[in-house]
Amino acid sequence: MKKNKSRQHQVLSKLNKRARRQRTVRRMEPLETRSMLAGDVIAAVHNDYMSHDVNNDGVFDQMDVDTLLLNLQSKQAQQMASRGLLEGEQTLYLDVDNDGRLTTRDLLSAMDALSLEGELADGTFSADVNLRLITSGGNVNETQTGMADINETFQLEVWLEDTSTNPSSIDSAYVDITFNSALLTMDPTTDIVLGPGFVSNLAPDVPNNVTPYGALNSQSDFNNFALANTLRFIGGSSNGAGTIDANLGRLVATLTFTTVAEGTVDFEVVVQDNPQSTDPADLASSFNNTTRSGDMFSDANVNATFFSGAEQGGFPLEISRWTGGTVSLDIMAEPVSGANFDSYEVVEDYQEAQAVPAGDNDPPVVTINGIQYYVLDVLENDMDNVPSAVSAPRDRFNIDSVTQPAQGMVTRELDAQNVQEIVDAGIESHQVLLYQVPTGVGGISESFTYTITDSGLTNNTGTTTATVFVTITEVDQAVLLLEDPYLLEVVAGIESDVIDIMDNVTPGEPSDVPTFIGFFDENGGPLTAGDLQGTFTPVLDGMNNPTGEFTYVSNIPGLTEMITYQVSDGNNQITTGTIIFKTLFDSLLSGVVYFDADNDGVVDDNANTNASPEMRIGGVTIELLDNGGSVVASTITDAYGAYVFAGFDEGTYSVRITDPRFTRKGITSSGSFTLSGNTISGIQVGGGQPGIFTGLNFGYRGRDYQYIGLGDSIASNTEDSIVLAFSKPGGLDSLEWYAVDLGWENLVNVRSDLSFFDTATGASQIAFEVAVDGLDDPVIVVQAFSPSTPGYMVVANGPEGMIVRINGGASAVMTNLAAAVDAAFASL
Repeated sequence: MKKNKSRQHQVLSKLNKRARRQRTVRRMEPLETRSMLAGDVIAAVHNDYMSHDVNNDGVFDQMDVDTLLLNLQSKQAQQMASRGLLEGEQTLYLDVDNDGRLTTRDLLSAMDALSLEGELADGTFSADVNLRLITSGGNVNETQTGMADINETFQLEVWLEDTSTNPSSIDSAYVDITFNSALLTMDPTTDIVLGPGFVSNLAPDVPNNVTPYGALNSQSDFNNFALANTLRFIGGSSNGAGTIDANLGRLVATLTFTTVAEGTVDFEVVVQDNPQSTDPADLASSFNNTTRSGDMFSDANVNATFFSGAEQGGFPLEISRWTGGTVSLDIMAEPVSGANFDSYEVVEDYQEAQAVPAGDNDPPVVTINGIQYYVLDVLENDMDNVPSAVSAPRDRFNIDSVTQPAQGMVTRELDAQNVQEIVDAGIESHQVLLYQVPTGVGGISESFTYTITDSGLTNNTGTTTATVFVTITEVDQAVLLLEDPYLLEVVAGIESDVIDIMDNVTPGEPSDVPTFIGFFDENGGPLTAGDLQGTFTPVLDGMNNPTGEFTYVSNIPGLTEMITYQVSDGNNQITTGTIIFKTLFDSLLSGVVYFDADNDGVVDDNANTNASPEMRIGGVTIELLDNGGSVVASTITDAYGAYVFAGFDEGTYSVRITDPRFTRKGITSSGSFTLSGNTISGIQVGGGQPGIFTGLNFGYRGRDYQYIGLGDSIASNTEDSIVLAFSKPGGLDSLEWYAVDLGWENLVNVRSDLSFFDTATGASQIAFEVAVDGLDDPVIVVQAFSPSTPGYMVVANGPEGMIVRINGGASAVMTNLAAAVDAAFASL
C-alpha cells in the first residue's frame, strides 16, 4: 500500500499562486518581428572562481566579451551552451553578475572590467575640472558662453581644482572632453600645451588609454587621439610647479583651435560611474590596466587624479569623487565680399540622414552616372563684390579653379542647372562642386581651396579664394534595441514588476558602453505626469537621476499609451526607443488536465489518506477562442496539468482542449457554461460579469488499453515516477504529454521542442525545465536515456505511439543518467 502522497495536496494552491503571478507579471509581445529578450534566455551559470572568465580558460580577455555577445544574439547558442554543461562539452559561465540569468548587464559588466579599473578612496578627497575659453571677445569660465568669428583662433584651458577636505599636492591628472561639433581644426602635436609643472607620460610606462600620450606623442599614438568629437589624453604627471588660481586651481593644459563654421560648440568634461563603487556619489574617469607594450600596469587602479599628499604605504591614493563642467562657444558668421569659408559635415558612405541630424551644413547626395557625390553649393555662400541694395544674381559668379583635397575628389560642374539630379536636390546655383567621399575613410577632416570670379568686373580683382572644410565622420553602429517598440502589458489595477529598459539594449559596436539618458514623452519632449493616464514611476538613483528602471500601473482597461527613452553608446550617438503600455482587462480562466481515476469529475488530491492523488497531465494544448471561434491565445499545460489565460479583454470566450493522445476521455468540469465535445463555451467576461473563472478542468479516465503494459504494474510499487507518451514517426514523432507522480516537485515543464525519442531503440533525450531556488526563470536540464538506464522502461508499444515510465524521483534520476549520456540516437 502506498503511503500518503500529501505533496499533491498543495497543487491547487500552487495553481492559484501561478494564476496570480501570471496576472501581474509583465508580458512583452512583438509588434514586429521579435528579437530575443533577456526574459527569453536560459538560466546561466556563474563562475565563482573568476566571474568574468566566461569560457573557463583561466584568462579574462576579449574572447570572453565576444562569447557573451554571441550568446545574447543567439538563443540557439544559449541552448547549446546549456546542453554542453550536461554532455561533457566545455561549460560557458554566462552569468557574470550572478543573478541567475544571461542579460545585457553581464555583457556590460565584462566590458567594464576589460576596459575600466577604479578603486574607491577616502571620501574626503575630491577634485573639480574647470574649463575656460580665451577668445578675442574676452574670457569665459564654466557654464558660460563665449563669442568668436569664423576663422578665429581661440584657446580652451583645462584647470584642475583640489576640492578635498584637506587639499594636497597633485601627483598627476588626466581628463577627456567631448564637444558636439567636428568643425574645429587643430594639430594636437603643436596645439596642445601642458600647463606649468605638468609633463607628458611616455610609452610604455602608462596604461594604453591614459592621457596624454596621444596628444604629445603623436608619432606612435595619434590614431588613438583622433576620435571624432572627443578630446582625449589631456594631462600628465605633475612636478609640483605652477601657481594656483584661487577660483580655477592649477592649469593642466591649453588647447588651440580655429573656427571654420558658424554654430554653437559645447565642451564638456567626461565623467563616468566608478565601476567598482555602489555609491552613486562616486564618480571617476577610470582607465584600463594594460600598457601600450601589452604588459600589465603595475598599479591596476589608475584613476583620473592622484594626490601625492595622501600617500599610504609610499603610494599615492587615487580619488574617486570628482566633477567636471561645460563651457560653450558661439561662432558667428561674418561674410565678406567674394568667396567665403564653406564647411560641410559629410558622413562616410553617404549616410548623412541616418547618422547625423539634418542641418544647413549637410550637403545633399546625388547619383550621376552611377557615382554618388555630395553637392557643395559654394556660390550660395558668396557675396557680390559691388555694394548694392539688391544682391547681384548668383550666376555672375563662376567657379574658376579648385584644388584637390588629400583623400576625397572634387569635380567642378559648370552647368549645374542642366543636370537633373542636381536640380532635383533643390540646388539653384548654375555651378557647384561635386565631392566624392574616399572609399572606406572615416573620422577625418580635410580641406581644399577654390577661386571664384565675379564676371561683373573687368579685371582679376573680381577673383577671390576661399577654403572649404569637409569633416568626414565615421559611420558607427549605435546601440541596438532588442525590441522596438517595447510592449508592456499590464492588468488593470495591478502594478507591473520593476522593468529595466536597459535589458532591452545591446551594444552596436564592441567599444560601446551603453548608458541610459532619460524618459521623454512620445514626441521626445520632457515627460510630465500629465502625459500619461496611467501612473509611470521611474526608479531614481541617489542623485535623483533616472536609472532606466520603472513601474507602471493603470486602472483603465483597453488603454494604450506610449513614451520614448534615449540611450547613449558612450560615443555621442543617441538611440531613441519607444515603450508602449497596454492595459488589459482583469480577466482569468484557469483549470487543470488530469487522470480522473474514479471518473467522478473531481480532482482528488487524496490528502491525509493512503490513496494516490490523481495525476496531472502536462504538455496538453489548450486554446482560448473568441465569440467568432478564432484563437485568441494558446498555451500548454505545465507539470501540474495547469493552464491559465489572463489579461484578455471583455467579451464572450470558449476554452478548447486538444485531447491528449492514447487516452480515454472522462468528465469535463464546465460549471454553468456550455460543454460541446472538447469545448467549454459561453464564458462571458465583463459586461457586469466577474472576469475570473477557475476550475474549468478536463478529466481523462486513463490510457487506452493498448497503451497500458506489464511495466505499469511493476512501476505502481514505486513512490516516485514520471510517465511520458511519445508518438511514432507515423504520427507526429514527438512528445505528446507527460504525467508526474512523486519526487518531481521542482519540475515546471518538459520541453517537447528539445525532447527526442528513437522508436527503434527506445532511447530518448528529454529536456526538463526545473525550478531553482533564488532564480526567476527555470533551468533547462537535458538528459539522455536508454533502456539500460536504471529505472527507465518502455511500458507500452502501440500502433501510433509508445509509453515510457521513469521510476524514481528527479534527484535520483539525474544521478543515474550520468552513465547514459552515450545513448544511441542513430535515427535522429
